[in-house]
Amino acid sequence: MPEVRDAAPVKVESLQSFLLANEEALATHLQNDEAWMQENLWNYQPRPQDLAFAATGNEKDVVMRFKRAIRINPEARLGLYAQLPPSYRLDNMVPITLKEVSVFNDLAHMNPDEFMRLQPGQTIAPLHVAVSANDEPDHGLDIGLFTDSGTAYGKEYGFGEQAFGNPNLEYGTQAPFHMAFYHESPVLYALGGFLKRTYPEMRIYQYQSLARFAFAQGHDYWGWRFMGLGLHYIGDFSNPYHVTPVPGNSTLSTLWVGLLNLLGLPDAQKEATQLVSNRHTVLEEFQSQLMTLQLQEGNHEHETLKSLAVEYPVNQYRHTDPVNLFSKVSADKADHVHHVLADTIPHAYVMDVNVEYTDLDATDELLDTVKLESGDAGFNQLTNTVSDLLADFSRHGSAYVQHILQAK
Repeated sequence: MPEVRDAAPVKVESLQSFLLANEEALATHLQNDEAWMQENLWNYQPRPQDLAFAATGNEKDVVMRFKRAIRINPEARLGLYAQLPPSYRLDNMVPITLKEVSVFNDLAHMNPDEFMRLQPGQTIAPLHVAVSANDEPDHGLDIGLFTDSGTAYGKEYGFGEQAFGNPNLEYGTQAPFHMAFYHESPVLYALGGFLKRTYPEMRIYQYQSLARFAFAQGHDYWGWRFMGLGLHYIGDFSNPYHVTPVPGNSTLSTLWVGLLNLLGLPDAQKEATQLVSNRHTVLEEFQSQLMTLQLQEGNHEHETLKSLAVEYPVNQYRHTDPVNLFSKVSADKADHVHHVLADTIPHAYVMDVNVEYTDLDATDELLDTVKLESGDAGFNQLTNTVSDLLADFSRHGSAYVQHILQAK
């Protein structure tokens, strides 16, 4: 997008500085957002009134007051850094430790060479700000937010008990903020009301609204950064494993699993959760490894990268699009993606309920494994499937970006 690629460099600013400079206006803005979300968002859980952001002028706790007001993990780092593409470097930048970026203990999936420290006052291309922020929600912003998460803030935030997620994963508590099921059978909702307790729509609205606010106030660094945060959830919505409970299962099969759980036989639900988690992880690992390899080799003509070159014009963004369009497009492709994975990935990775894929130490060889398992034809089929999902993200994300930039 030329308006992103060619945008003038922006001055880096700490979150504390941004908040203090706009404290009174932000308090009003967040209160208006809360009222709007209560009126317009599906299954929104109102923010407890004592968490409302108030302009106190206290610089020591302003960041914490903001985190609590938008109900993210109070331990989320939100520091100043750039996460650069593989093999990309910027002049005069030094690494930042991964513990300053992520709340997790297991950081093996993060490449420390890609994370560079930023300093207040220096300038950086907006593209790097948005791209870095796009990955940021997966560094712990949505961890521990439920009453049964074992955190003090989870008991205060008003989201209730966690509806679903894989407890075997350190990042499992973020699932209801990164996954949503809007297009299921009414019968399925009647039996499994927990499927409605999902919150990515809330995050998409929050961050696009904060981005527009920051741009309108002349704080462009945070405009681009909030934009990137919201793009993360739109990216999630282009993965069928984020918008369908059990891709590949019929409604009847899913209902049967739920019924067994209600009858006190939870093993079927645990097994379904394990299979979905494994398939979800394998799909994203394949995409990540494949695209990383192309960037490292400078192969910018690869179909996964070219699929992100959206054709203009894009549709005008509407606040209902995440539910009615983005997730619907992805949900309609869920069964196809499931069958492609079943045809191209080793059985143990995606079809064995007794396997936790992340325990197999098979990630580094995944690309080679797929070729051995299904040959060039299968490898290309999976690549084409990933590219198709990325093209959806490109179209939907571009509309979202243009909507935000209207405030600039």
